[in-house]
Amino acid sequence: MIANHRYLQASLFSFCIHAVLFLYIYGTFDSNTSQTLLISKPLQIELRFDLPSQDSKEQIPTASETIATPVDQASQDIVYSKATDFIQDKQNNAFIESSIANLLSEESEIELDRDKQEISMYAQKIIATIESAWMKPRNIPKDLVVNLRLKIRSSGRIIGVDLLKSSGNIRFDNSALQAVRRVETFSFFNSIPKNLYESEFQIISISFNPS
Repeated sequence: MIANHRYLQASLFSFCIHAVLFLYIYGTFDSNTSQTLLISKPLQIELRFDLPSQDSKEQIPTASETIATPVDQASQDIVYSKATDFIQDKQNNAFIESSIANLLSEESEIELDRDKQEISMYAQKIIATIESAWMKPRNIPKDLVVNLRLKIRSSGRIIGVDLLKSSGNIRFDNSALQAVRRVETFSFFNSIPKNLYESEFQIISISFNPS
């Protein structure tokens, strides 16, 4: 009975010792493990950047390429647009200048034709007026020609007459001079424009022939 009691005491004592050791060991391990986990957890976090592979770089354009391409295209479009506008402006200016030149040329031709018509009209009136005052001599050759020069005022009054070329027949020459003296004044000169009178009718030459 005494032996059993001692055996129980020894077993209890051994149990306590093992329990204390177990708790000590477990507590230390748990504490160290917790500390280790608390310390090591931040160190296990990694910042990773997945860089694109070489194939991805070739397939995906870079930011500079993505931005530069539209800008370059836009610049080319702007330059092309400006060049087109410049060419169009030059063509328009050339067309306008050509049109203006054509209009001026046409206007000049119209004025020239108008002047020619007026000159012809007034020349015919002068000839008709002198012919109506001319008394042709009888029995003279038909191939005679006498040229006279008349100086006329803007009012139409004849202020001078000169014999430029004689016909060789005095009677014929005098008949021409007498015809001009009989006219004295051309009544229609007041309708002749000033510039036309000064350029064409201030001094005129006229020819007489018997035919």
